[in-house]
Amino acid sequence: MTPEEQAIVEEKLKEVAEILYRNTPTVELKTFESIELSVRDHLLKTVAPEIGNFFSAQQEERKQEEGEQSKPVSVKLSFLANKQSD
Repeated sequence: MTPEEQAIVEEKLKEVAEILYRNTPTVELKTFESIELSVRDHLLKTVAPEIGNFFSAQQEERKQEEGEQSKPVSVKLSFLANKQSD
């Protein structure tokens, strides 16, 4: 990750942290332990699933692009195979 990308990630994470903080009950912000548990809860329920969904969608998109790039070759090869068997 470049320093510029790292700075962007940090900036966006601060924005997300502000939103999550505003949506955390004050009773969960009284001790270090309760804060840690709240952060984990937000990570597991909100942050990690979104990142996982994004990674999964990107991987699916990459597979489709690779399939489209190789498709003409496989179509060409199957055409040649059919022609040779005639």
